[in-house]
Formats: sequence, C-alpha cells, structure tokens
Amino acid sequence: MAKLTKTDRETLRSAEPWVQSPAERSPRIMEDTPEARARYCRWANEAAKFFKGTKPVNFTGKHWKL
Repeated sequence: MAKLTKTDRETLRSAEPWVQSPAERSPRIMEDTPEARARYCRWANEAAKFFKGTKPVNFTGKHWKL
C-alpha cells in the first residue's frame, strides 16, 4: 500500500463522508410479489439442473481430523 503525503492525509481527513443517494443504488432484482417469487423459484430450480460436472471428494491424507 502506498504511503500518503501530508497533504493527501489532510485532504482525506477534511473530506465529508460520502452518502449514496437512492437513485445511485442498485435496483431491486426481484419484484416483491408472490408471483415473482414463484417465477424466481422455478427459474432457480431449473438453473440448478444445468450443472453436470462432478465434484471429487478426497478423504486421503495423514491429518488427524481425517
């Protein structure tokens, strides 16, 4: 991490805190209705079926917790 100069430190300390306005915030992804939640649940259920890979489980080694 770079060291700040004296003037940089003074500038940062004198700066006002930044407050994000509601217009700058990220929009809501899901509508707050039962129908929208049901659509999302159906989509998530179908999306979970796309992964066809395997995750290897390896219980080998000499660690005492194995």
